[in-house]
Amino acid sequence: MVLKASSLAPADTLQILREAFPWMTVWRDHRSYRTGVWRCVVDGSLENPDYTAYRPRTLDYHTDMSRYLRPPEFTVIRCVVPDPHGGDNLVLHVDDILRRLREIDRKDIVTTLAMPRPLLMDERHYNDGRVSIGSPVFAPLAVEGDPRQPCRIFDRHAAFKGSHLRLSPEHEAHFDEFIAECRNQTDLSVRVRLERGDVLAFSNWRIMHSRLECQGSGRVTEISMGNETELS
Repeated sequence: MVLKASSLAPADTLQILREAFPWMTVWRDHRSYRTGVWRCVVDGSLENPDYTAYRPRTLDYHTDMSRYLRPPEFTVIRCVVPDPHGGDNLVLHVDDILRRLREIDRKDIVTTLAMPRPLLMDERHYNDGRVSIGSPVFAPLAVEGDPRQPCRIFDRHAAFKGSHLRLSPEHEAHFDEFIAECRNQTDLSVRVRLERGDVLAFSNWRIMHSRLECQGSGRVTEISMGNETELS
């Protein structure tokens, strides 16, 4: 869903969330989201930024906070300062790319993605009170057709603390091929150009997103995440 700035009353990001998505409980489990909003400023001069998204380069397809036992259900991106020519967002539904992989006879990749594997978490990632801290947890990277199952697609080459789920060398290769196919199957993705004040909202459990390369420094977005369903 894209909300154009012309349809929104002037407000900060949290106020927009309250008005546009009153059903959403803002996610604050990560230190960068304590206020409910993470501000992403692209700055090509940073040699060792805290987050890959601060660099102007293309960001590969991913879902957010995939190491957490319960990733937030929704991601909302608000454009504060657009990049003059780059930095467009791409969104891709996981069911669409898995269906395409079956069509092009890459069922081996689909099988790898659906395989339950150890979720590699620190204590802070156990944010679901139904599971005791330290208990082993197994989860798939992605499962087709189940809206209750979060996808956990991460950039393993940018994960400086290691993979979010345990992958064998063979499965690492399949995962890399999966991301390459996400890039290649361009007819399945939707490209979104956000101008100042525009808002992009989507399911973080079922839709992957990426960002094209920025022209340079200066692009600013504010990202919030949240949940609709309560723990049961």
